[in-house]
Amino acid sequence: MAIESTVQIAPDIWRITLPLPFRLRAVHLYLVRGADGYSLIDAGLDTPTARAAFADALQQLGVQPSQITRLYVTHMHPDHIGMSGRHAQSGARAFIMPDEERRARYVWGNAPLEWAEYLQSHGMPDAAAAGATGAAADLRACVTLPPMFEYLADGDIVPVGDRSARVVWTPGHSDYHYMLVDDAAKLIFAGDHLLPTITPNIGLYPECRPDPLGDYLESLGSFGDEAKYRVLPAHGEPYDELPVRIGQLKAHHDERLAGVRERVVAGGSGGVTSFDVLRHFWGDKLSPHEVRFAIVEIAAHLEYLRLRGALSRESAGAVHRYNST
Repeated sequence: MAIESTVQIAPDIWRITLPLPFRLRAVHLYLVRGADGYSLIDAGLDTPTARAAFADALQQLGVQPSQITRLYVTHMHPDHIGMSGRHAQSGARAFIMPDEERRARYVWGNAPLEWAEYLQSHGMPDAAAAGATGAAADLRACVTLPPMFEYLADGDIVPVGDRSARVVWTPGHSDYHYMLVDDAAKLIFAGDHLLPTITPNIGLYPECRPDPLGDYLESLGSFGDEAKYRVLPAHGEPYDELPVRIGQLKAHHDERLAGVRERVVAGGSGGVTSFDVLRHFWGDKLSPHEVRFAIVEIAAHLEYLRLRGALSRESAGAVHRYNST
């Protein structure tokens, strides 16, 4: 079933859906009307088809690009930050968390993307590591960054259209991912943190925080007063019953952690690498783009277990091998 490109969520909120050339297929942006202009939550990937879809959506709504005065980029992944530079060119102020900008400037900049050695350290063969790194670098053509961002901090209260929203730092999927929570309307602009039917990729990337899965699970445990809030995700449909979904997300990672640990135990005294575990779960079915997501997610689960004493790690020959303790 095709997804409608523009859906009215509330009298002042529209969801704009843009296409993606990935398995996810689409990303949702949220446009919020205010007396002095519109706020946009997330930017979409900067591709010709996404630009055309966004232009069509604005035309349907009778909105000019210059009327978008504030852009909130929840995190630095390409489908969320990609067109941020174009919106800034049209006059929008772009907001992000400071350390998220630092990483965005590196990943989407011009410096060589030196990930192959890191992927090899987790057991990925040289050719596959080069392919995965190249697939990430190819996405640079789909990201246009503004000359500058303005910064948000956890707990800030910011205007979103004529609404007020609370900035909530939710690390895990990305180190400095944030959500915008409208407490008055009991509404969460969730980015990728609280997806309704799939789990966000939780990956241990080079130079990221050391325990992204721990970060993610801890942040899931921080929601209490928001139990009855409505969630507007970047992928999938809006939903209620947040506590139920959080329980499902935790259960998924409990199951994955158990599966990863079982694979390590089965590997015997020689230990296993992240790539060994990846092949156990997915074989050779993944594209170079997908294999990168998979190996960093497996690495995040292995490190979560190691940091809690369930596994040990040896790095002989610069390759990390995990053993059961």
